[in-house]
Amino acid sequence: MSHRALAPLLSLLVACGGAAGSWSEAFDDPGAGSLSGVWGSADDDVWVVGGTDAGASLRHLVDGTWTTVDPPDVALLVWVHGFGRDDVWAVGRAGGMVHYDGSGWSVIDTPTDEDLWGVFGTAPDDLWIVGGAIDRGDPVLLHFDGSAFETVEVTGDLNPRQARALFKVWGTGDTLFAVGQRGLILQLQGGAWKAVSPGQGATDDWVSLWGTSADHVVAVGGRSNAQVGVWDGSAWRTLQPAGVPGLNAVWIGRETQAVVGGLGGWVGTFDPTTDTILAEAPATDVDVHAAWAATPAHVFAVGGSFSGAYAGAALERLEP
Repeated sequence: MSHRALAPLLSLLVACGGAAGSWSEAFDDPGAGSLSGVWGSADDDVWVVGGTDAGASLRHLVDGTWTTVDPPDVALLVWVHGFGRDDVWAVGRAGGMVHYDGSGWSVIDTPTDEDLWGVFGTAPDDLWIVGGAIDRGDPVLLHFDGSAFETVEVTGDLNPRQARALFKVWGTGDTLFAVGQRGLILQLQGGAWKAVSPGQGATDDWVSLWGTSADHVVAVGGRSNAQVGVWDGSAWRTLQPAGVPGLNAVWIGRETQAVVGGLGGWVGTFDPTTDTILAEAPATDVDVHAAWAATPAHVFAVGGSFSGAYAGAALERLEP
């Protein structure tokens, strides 16, 4: 491995200004391509994944310095998740999956060549991977126990909305959700997956989700206009805030503040206790795809364009 120094609710409120944090560029590296996923074990150990048609790219923040890490021979990487400095997983296009053991990245053979959009787990032997082709076939839902994959068929009662893809998976404790196209939300309960209602008006795609506990989860999506979902431990409700573009990124570290990002560099916060969205000053004009933080005071976000020049952006949000 080599390195180089790099249904609308009337109660919904939309506000501008008064941002709690300030966004700025985390690093400038045109060679990274489009950036799609970010995760770390701490503020000083952060991984960013992405790439171009030529293949994946990896950027690593260690002790305040961003470095470029030579990736394995895989297609563009979309999402990254881990369990520590020496145990990191990433998935991407064409069924690509890789693992970092603290000294290098290696390729994991998966049972699919469909695009993989998300990975999450409670332990290295309990990983869930989601994906799909978007315009054909059935969603991909895989479980990896550290040595073998199990495929869950997302058909029939598991796919009442006839979605083609699942985009992200997240959970805590005994609660696990996978979200995807056409408002589809699946919940793992008692060892079995089931489709659950996303709330009235949830007809657009869900792109991502995050939470602070099993009864406090926020999902985001929408293509031209934002769609926001809130899970309270018993049911999902859906909001469609006017004037906010489609959202891709969400990370929540406080009960009252989820950091969100979306089309055209839109960034801001959402308070699930008051249904208030607060727009913050953007630091890029490319779509924001992911956000992550070790603490709410220092949030990382990444984005990019997946066509043309594959422009990317790496951002950080610091609270005063």
